[in-house]
Amino acid sequence: MKEGQNRRRRKRNLSSITSDRINLDKCKENVIFSLAGELGLLLLNILCYGDMYWMIPEQVLMVPCFKILKERKNKKEQQLYQKGFQDLLQSLLTSLQAGYSLNNSCRIALRELESLYEGEQNPMLGQMRRIVQGIDLHIALEQLFMDFAERTNLEEARQFAVVIEIVQSTGGNVVEILKRTMQHLKYKMDTEEEIRVLLSGKLFEKNIMLSMPFFILVYLRLANPEYVACFYKSVAGHLIMSAMIGITVACFFWSDKIMDIQF
Repeated sequence: MKEGQNRRRRKRNLSSITSDRINLDKCKENVIFSLAGELGLLLLNILCYGDMYWMIPEQVLMVPCFKILKERKNKKEQQLYQKGFQDLLQSLLTSLQAGYSLNNSCRIALRELESLYEGEQNPMLGQMRRIVQGIDLHIALEQLFMDFAERTNLEEARQFAVVIEIVQSTGGNVVEILKRTMQHLKYKMDTEEEIRVLLSGKLFEKNIMLSMPFFILVYLRLANPEYVACFYKSVAGHLIMSAMIGITVACFFWSDKIMDIQF
């Protein structure tokens, strides 16, 4: 009973340390996204209105912009987690075949991932360090991987945690189970990559089409400023510019929704 209390205490200490780091990273992320959004609005106002007065009502655009930036960052992180988890499973499999225990295999996997991702800001390294810290604090490995799955929303890690729990309670063949898990993960990731390749061309075309009105406006302002001067000196011109921005933003969300494939 005392051992169980010590485990829970160690787990709480580890969680509090990592949660502080996560909160600090989120604050930095929010500041960066806010500055990027304000800079984008500033450039938009200079291009479309010639002044910054419209930045006040346009602050409502910060909410969807902030959401889009976070979603794209999360998707990119999710892809990095999937690739990192595949590399982790490969390392674990090699170590287990060499006769190491699952806990020691995780320590070896961390060193290999640090060597593999040297010089890269890969989020998988931080998660793997947290798992190894939990192992050093004698926290159950299946619980560490389940916590990892909850933090990253990685379904493969959740399945792997369940597999570890079953294997350790029933004494199953860990090496064979890891092989099957890796095959399933590789097939899933290969399918997702094929879909992304097919969509990449269409995504590029979409971005070009949505950017064309602004490129045309830049060209006209540089080549013949008098031709578009009426848009910047009258209320009607400002309303036309606002309508153009609104239509472009609506088209962006509509096309983004169409091409948003959930794997």
